[in-house]
Amino acid sequence: MTGEHAVAVIVAAGKGSRMGENRNKLLLPLGTSTILETSLEPFLKHSRIRKIYLAASLQDHQLIKKLIPEEVILVKGGKRRQDSVHNALVEVMKEKNIPDAVLIHDGARPFCSSNLIDRILDATHRHDAAIPVLPINDTVRRITEEKTNVVDRRGLYSVQTPQGFRPELIYAASSKAKAKNTEVTDDASLLENTPQRVASVEGEVHNIKITTPADLEQARWIINSLNHVRIK
Repeated sequence: MTGEHAVAVIVAAGKGSRMGENRNKLLLPLGTSTILETSLEPFLKHSRIRKIYLAASLQDHQLIKKLIPEEVILVKGGKRRQDSVHNALVEVMKEKNIPDAVLIHDGARPFCSSNLIDRILDATHRHDAAIPVLPINDTVRRITEEKTNVVDRRGLYSVQTPQGFRPELIYAASSKAKAKNTEVTDDASLLENTPQRVASVEGEVHNIKITTPADLEQARWIINSLNHVRIK
């Protein structure tokens, strides 16, 4: 798209507690590099992404600097994911020319495709906010002390990243949440109390989030499969 100016915010400040590690899980090996490097790759290569902001814990900055290209801008990570995102958005809004779109992506999702980035950017330009989703196929059951019942899964979706936004919109919502100390689990949730409609596009099955050792095993299987296809 001519004259398009989009940036990406990659969140990489997690501790990896569910991974059973006492260090940042994104620095664990995946294939011939790390989870973090694999997650950055599609954004670094994408022609529509002009700049990348990487939010990471200060204690990891020195190590991360050795892994990433100079053009990636390191930002101080926060206590919570939403704090890390806010810190990065503050830097985005300092740009001389505010970008047309900002994509916010979990560094723990190493298999986002170039095609998904394109579709989220396109939907963001049309609707100002867009997220990738997949329908929930498993049977979902709500369990309480009193009873257990099956939840109607029609209309239920799991949400992925990258999530795309017009920068002014998500920055205003993030600033409001910070002022009110509202806690959210994903970026689009910041807009739930506003009139803004969040568009959805189809996510990708392989766009998994690495949270547990089992997820890491699955990610290694995926990367081996991808390498096998490339060799062929």
